[in-house]
Amino acid sequence: MKNKNLFPMLSVSEVNELLKQEEIFNFIGIEFEKLEKGYSRLKFNFNEKLTRIGGILHGGVVFSAVDYAGSYAVRTLDKVKDGVTAELKINFLKPMKEGPFTVEPRVISEGKRLVVVDISAYDGNSNLCAKALGTWVVYRETNSETQLSS
Repeated sequence: MKNKNLFPMLSVSEVNELLKQEEIFNFIGIEFEKLEKGYSRLKFNFNEKLTRIGGILHGGVVFSAVDYAGSYAVRTLDKVKDGVTAELKINFLKPMKEGPFTVEPRVISEGKRLVVVDISAYDGNSNLCAKALGTWVVYRETNSETQLSS
């Protein structure tokens, strides 16, 4: 049986290895723990280099982790080859001071070209610290690609 997208062919460890090519992924220390259809979960540890004045995690770091998590939840959907963020809104609810931090996205609406994802970010005490909603434009495998790769 043919795989419908890239990620059923790759384990979580293979995805983590692939993403080590991206400097920001390495700098933040992101590690995916789970990839399922329409869902992913990543974690990263507290690091003083990722904080702003006051010792809390910088909002840009949280935003980047949220974007990675949402993007890879989208890539688990049927026939999705790639996806790019079209829009991403985040509400910071509590300061993130203690890790490890967890980010969990869930696809809540899947259209032909647009996918909407609800994303939650938690601190090391399981407190909900940020809530995001994003839209991704997806690029799907075409029928001709399916036939060529069968």
